Amino acid sequence: MPSFLQKNDQESPGIPFEQTPQSLEYIPQQPEQPIQELGPEFELTKENIPQPQEQEETVDSAIHSLKKKLRRQKKAKPTSIPIVRDKLTLEVEHIMEEGLKEAFTSLSPIERQEFKIKGEQTAIQIRQLLKKTHVKVKSIFKLLFEWLKLLPGVNRFFLEQEAKIKTEKILGLHEKHKAMNKF
Repeated sequence: MPSFLQKNDQESPGIPFEQTPQSLEYIPQQPEQPIQELGPEFELTKENIPQPQEQEETVDSAIHSLKKKLRRQKKAKPTSIPIVRDKLTLEVEHIMEEGLKEAFTSLSPIERQEFKIKGEQTAIQIRQLLKKTHVKVKSIFKLLFEWLKLLPGVNRFFLEQEAKIKTEKILGLHEKHKAMNKF
């Protein structure tokens, strides 16, 4: 009779000998590939074993090191200050939107959002140009023309004409603000 069918006194009747929990053993498998030996640069020596740091740090030095870490974090992540739209920016935006209601309503919702965001950025850039001592008319014209090019299906010559008209109105607004600030 085979050995796995023999009964043991300690086992319950009918359970083969090889299936009992006492006979189950873990037999480690040999690795399929041999383990590569590490070179001499990976040997453990006194120099490359990390030594535990002394716990005798004073409170002042701990605070000082934490402050240094915080300073490094602040330099790494600069925060941007939100730009507040002042009266001049709002007036520039009003001039920019004149006569474009029909073209704006014909845009899809995504295109409207892109047109609006680009318009606000353009108005802020124009405001910065107007705050300078020497106003560059050509720069204002280029900004307006690039913004108007977002409108689909509009003639290039019409866009140039609109950009010229809006540039002249913005320059008139600049002269008005310049005269009001003198007094």
